[in-house]
Amino acid sequence: MRTNFLQRACAFLTLAIGLAAPAWADRGPSTPEERARVVQLADAANRDPIGVMTSSDGRWFMKWSDEIPDYMFGPDKVAFWMESGAAKGDLRRVMRFHHMLSTAAYQVQHQILDPEKDAATLEAKTVAAIEGLLHAYESLKDKRPENRSEELDKAIAMRDQGKLAAFVQSLPPAPKR
Repeated sequence: MRTNFLQRACAFLTLAIGLAAPAWADRGPSTPEERARVVQLADAANRDPIGVMTSSDGRWFMKWSDEIPDYMFGPDKVAFWMESGAAKGDLRRVMRFHHMLSTAAYQVQHQILDPEKDAATLEAKTVAAIEGLLHAYESLKDKRPENRSEELDKAIAMRDQGKLAAFVQSLPPAPKR
């Protein structure tokens, strides 16, 4: 009787652990087609960030970025800068999405699996991500001028002066994970 209980307990634990496994455990690394799709989405989102974010492609990207085991797309100091007030309300939500998409596109284009392994790579990825984010912001402002952010406008001014890297370096560091 005790053996039967132990067998059932082991079977239950095995099932529970299998169900609790992360979603990416079931899939392999990202495919070349998926990575190409991310780059195309980022380009499209530069022109229509809301349209891409709310599309089935946008939903696919969010799921994909959570599930793939080979790329790390953790938040950086730009993400925390936006959360601290650089963008508010719905604009923040769109900018957060576009920042993630720009980050992913840069990383897959440059085959950077984990940008935190090297400070120079992390900085380059962060600058590229904010460049993409600023393109999306300009597109939103062109369509709806009320979508303004004084902080994002300052970042654009720094970019236009060729000082975007210095702007990124001046941001407070992201909290340690």
